[in-house]
Amino acid sequence: MAKKRARKTPTPTMLDSLAVAAGATLGRVAARIDRLTKQRDAITTEIQRYVRQAEGALRGLTGGKGPAARRVRAKRAVKRKTAAKRRKTSA
Repeated sequence: MAKKRARKTPTPTMLDSLAVAAGATLGRVAARIDRLTKQRDAITTEIQRYVRQAEGALRGLTGGKGPAARRVRAKRAVKRKTAAKRRKTSA
């Protein structure tokens, strides 16, 4: 029976080393981008929370011009429109 030769591991070439270095660098860049994206999302969420709080505080300062005042204005507008229709039909 013939002897089997042991496979010789190829020595890494300069191109192989460059490919490994490029892959490692791309991995670090991708991790950094991911980290920055998470930070941006956290900052965005925090800003939105502050805006909601500010809107709530400002809404309380308007002196009662909330949803109830809007309903009153809407009722007045409906009354005006119906009165205008009555005037047009009776004239």
